[in-house]
Amino acid sequence: MNQTLQEVNVTSYYFNHGAQDRLFPRQIEVGDRQLSFIENGLRCLVQKGQELVQIFNMTDGQSLYRLSFEPGSRTWKLLSSRAL
Repeated sequence: MNQTLQEVNVTSYYFNHGAQDRLFPRQIEVGDRQLSFIENGLRCLVQKGQELVQIFNMTDGQSLYRLSFEPGSRTWKLLSSRAL
């Protein structure tokens, strides 16, 4: 697994319709690359101090990407990636 911890820009979102509507990233910009995800991501919450950080596992069909969203700073980060 490639550990990156790089800030990314989320350019598009989608809603996962279930018991509660959840917002997921659909496309991100990483440096000069743009990645589009398949709409089957997983989301979990992790306690970081007083804040709940959202962790997302997303795929583009070729690689698996782990992203985090910190609501306090409103920042998205690419935590890791690996080939499927």
